[in-house]
Amino acid sequence: ADAMEFSPVDAILARVGAGDMQSRGVSTFMAEMLESATILRAATASSLVIIDELGRGTSTYDGYGLATAICSQLLARRSLTLFATHFHELTALADREAAVGNRHVAAH
Repeated sequence: ADAMEFSPVDAILARVGAGDMQSRGVSTFMAEMLESATILRAATASSLVIIDELGRGTSTYDGYGLATAICSQLLARRSLTLFATHFHELTALADREAAVGNRHVAAH
């Protein structure tokens, strides 16, 4: 796409990258959970939420469970969400939820 238009939002909330604060005793997983909790507390139907690769620092089942739960909460809030994931199972949400659409992005 060359351009995109969307309505004004009340907040842009993002969880991108694998960061930690090891010097303060905060692991990558804990940083991810703290940031996700902040997003879920603040997200409204007028928010833009961007989440990239949630659950990378966990086991496959734990990460998938967390990603599914967070997606479900964002769906319930009807937040405009861009959710990049390596969990292919999450694409099934589009079969159950009319508000969900799947897109594939490739970088060359």
